[in-house]
Amino acid sequence: MRADVRPFRAPPGDQGRELDQLCFDHFAVDPAKRLLTRDGAPVEIGGRTFDLLLALVEQRGRVVPKRELLQRVWPDAIVEDSALRFHMARLRRILDDGREGVRLIATQVSVGYAFVGAVARRRPAAMPAALTAQPDASLPSRLDQVIGRDDDLEALIERAAAVRLLSIVGPAGVGKTSLAIEIAHALQPDFDDGVGFVDLALVETAEDLPAVIARTLGLGTDAHQSTEALLRRLRGRQQLLVLDNCEHLVHAVAGFVEQVASAAPGVHILATGRQALRARNEQVHRLAPYDVPADLATIGRDDLLDRPAVALFLHHLTAAGGVRVEELEPLRTIARICIRLDGVALAIELAAVRAATHGVEATARLLGGELSLRWPGRRTASPRQRTLKATLDWSYALLSETERRVFERLSRLPTPFSLETALGTVADEALDIDSAVAALDGLAEKSLIRPRDGEYHWAEFTRVYARERLSMRITIQERSAQGPALRVAL
Repeated sequence: MRADVRPFRAPPGDQGRELDQLCFDHFAVDPAKRLLTRDGAPVEIGGRTFDLLLALVEQRGRVVPKRELLQRVWPDAIVEDSALRFHMARLRRILDDGREGVRLIATQVSVGYAFVGAVARRRPAAMPAALTAQPDASLPSRLDQVIGRDDDLEALIERAAAVRLLSIVGPAGVGKTSLAIEIAHALQPDFDDGVGFVDLALVETAEDLPAVIARTLGLGTDAHQSTEALLRRLRGRQQLLVLDNCEHLVHAVAGFVEQVASAAPGVHILATGRQALRARNEQVHRLAPYDVPADLATIGRDDLLDRPAVALFLHHLTAAGGVRVEELEPLRTIARICIRLDGVALAIELAAVRAATHGVEATARLLGGELSLRWPGRRTASPRQRTLKATLDWSYALLSETERRVFERLSRLPTPFSLETALGTVADEALDIDSAVAALDGLAEKSLIRPRDGEYHWAEFTRVYARERLSMRITIQERSAQGPALRVAL
């Protein structure tokens, strides 16, 4: 041991602690600079993990209870034991704990952890400051409550903390963004560099992607930010990056997240979209619409009130100033509305807001008409989610021309329909069977139709929109065919 290093004895209080480095193995901890070095070189370590290390090293040889560690590392928040396990696993990786049989941290099951390596104390020399960039995360406020998604939330929070890339995929308006926001809030204490939330609906081209992400994370304001520069800034960070509404930039985002996985192993990505990224090591959670039983003749009042789709309708109904429905028959009418809306959260919200003014029965009678596509929702919602038509316009714009033609022709069919029935309807001399099958696969991938039990399903409002689009196409073709004759007549 060097002459300027003496065995460490923790002082009775915090007094004097800031004057000494705590040294063990190849590492040194500088509490004053909040710096960890290995053989004199700074080591990237987030604030929470550093606090955990310091709490253990200061009390070398003592089993520090989990509760005490949680209070020390998260003094102003209430977090679960899973957060502590997450950072402990990361700390062990940073320290190469167990390398060549050298154990630095011991676990006493169900009690806590102890630092068991030899620790010495010395006066600090001048050292380079650690990189401490702070993200400018724009995480939206969480909802007052997320109705009927407890199982999805529990599973997704655990998966998002454990895997590097997780995508929530589902049809427009099903609630992907709301879940992503809840997950981000739940995991925020577990990532030293916090959460960055990027709404990609505001990004028009792939070239703008790195600049928008960098600006959101507080990593630069250059409008021409390169992907390489952003990756350099992400390296060493411990962060959850939420990329919301990826569908229109799916190819660019897929390439970007694969680069992040290689360059920044501490960054976890949670993506949402109407189709999967199909990137390397992506895990996909397909978020299904709310399920509503089709057999309503025998279902009771209490059972209906417990159904998430009905509960969601009633929540928005009363929030919009409507009278809460308690009687059995009106509840069954609400359930039928939810069935016709295919359990899609946004569609249920828009119908409930209308029912608050016009009543449940009147809303049910008008449902399925083209006017229902234009029922307005919240003024503060994003433009693409203020009406069902705006939401479907966004999805329609992402389709190829062949997919659009198939989508429109399917409006002639009721739901559900089989593959054979679909092909008999959409295929013709200009569209062969193989192209039609590929288009059906594309519509399913983009969550406009849903394969289930050997058939295809879609919401009634989606079929109405497709029928409107087909009518527009026929009108345009007729006008085009009559164009020369009309010009002569004029």
